[in-house]
Amino acid sequence: MKRTGVSLGVAALLTLFFLTSCIDTDNTLGSAMVPENQDISLHVATLDLPVTLRMADSLQTSVSNSATVGAIRTERFGLFHSDAAVSLTAAVDSIIWGKNPSVRSLILSLAVDTTLVVDASQLSIPQNFYVYQLNVELDSTMIYNNSLKPTDHKAELLSDGGTVFTGDDAYIVDIKKEFGEKLFRIPMATLDSAELFMKACYGLYIACDDPLEGMEGGRLTCFDLSASYLYLVYDYDDDEGARRSNTATFNLGSYYSVNVSSAGSRSLEHADPAKALYMEGLCGIKPHIDAQQLRSTVTAWAASAGVPLENILIAKATLTFPVEYNGDRNQYDYYSTNLFPCKRVRGTSSVNYTPLDEINNTGMEDGMLNRSLLQYTSNISIYLQDLIRRTDITADDDLWMMPTLSFYNSYTSTTYYYADYYYYAQNTLNGTAAERHPVLNLTYAVLK
Repeated sequence: MKRTGVSLGVAALLTLFFLTSCIDTDNTLGSAMVPENQDISLHVATLDLPVTLRMADSLQTSVSNSATVGAIRTERFGLFHSDAAVSLTAAVDSIIWGKNPSVRSLILSLAVDTTLVVDASQLSIPQNFYVYQLNVELDSTMIYNNSLKPTDHKAELLSDGGTVFTGDDAYIVDIKKEFGEKLFRIPMATLDSAELFMKACYGLYIACDDPLEGMEGGRLTCFDLSASYLYLVYDYDDDEGARRSNTATFNLGSYYSVNVSSAGSRSLEHADPAKALYMEGLCGIKPHIDAQQLRSTVTAWAASAGVPLENILIAKATLTFPVEYNGDRNQYDYYSTNLFPCKRVRGTSSVNYTPLDEINNTGMEDGMLNRSLLQYTSNISIYLQDLIRRTDITADDDLWMMPTLSFYNSYTSTTYYYADYYYYAQNTLNGTAAERHPVLNLTYAVLK
């Protein structure tokens, strides 16, 4: 019989298997040479994760170069609505109107960057947009979704009624000429200074109608303000008395912009969401982990395992939030691409939601959705080691599961991470009583 290369290879593997299967492995070999107080072995444990559902307080939104306008209503999450307020400044250092200027046209052009929906059929629906003038000056303190009130813009429309927008590449609308006439009356020294101009002309407020009562659907449009402008086309007399035309361009949001948003998902708040967890992007509902409860959970586990809490050295700690596939291949199209724990960080003049430092470490789980394992996994190793060593735990140590954004600064070769203030998403995650429920996975050693 002729032997092939395959049969020879199989025979060799079988011979190797029988030879090696006769060898006993002694995992304790050499352990007698290691002093008892230096023998560190790794162990693993899985703990049920204490999770609640809560609304985040005063979530930061964009502060420049972007604006989100629109509304979405769904049966589960209710109504989400977003308007936008943007600063208005001259695009050039100096404007000279000439003699007897008069407005020929005033056009607002907002360039579309991203369109956000939770149903593809809503991408091109008609929406009524409105433009108003602000009553207040925008500044660096106005960074939250609730920084502005309805009375912070004038009641009179700058646009000619509700302009229908169907999600095209740009929203373009005529602004009333009276607004341009007011710009002519601003002193030259004020026009030439962005700081002074923003005190004289507060900026614009762009709003949208909600979907009709009882109807679901809607769309959010994110505008790129770096490519959006207000164009003032005007006529004037030159030095010879001839009538000329010119265009003055004004930047939108290059200094300040803020999204004024609200979410109707507060009714989903729950102290023990056994059936399901929900996450709505931006200022909506979030899975929340109370830091005191998390420490108590680890403390109780350590006591039951007979392990002194103060002797635990965490090698790795991850949070796992499972999801279930419902058979719809488009199910995850409107889910957030990642969920990562954020803390409320208090600065000298603001409070921001900021991802844990672990997100900066390459190789650590960054909360991305694994569609094969159907779960989000985030690394909290540094955070948890610090948490079990401390007793001065406050609400500022709580964790909020949020989508995150990254920005790469080419000048410093550094990547910065932020709680997502831009994209809208809706997630349904497994609840605390589900078979595949949220857990804390530990790999640890015990110091002797």
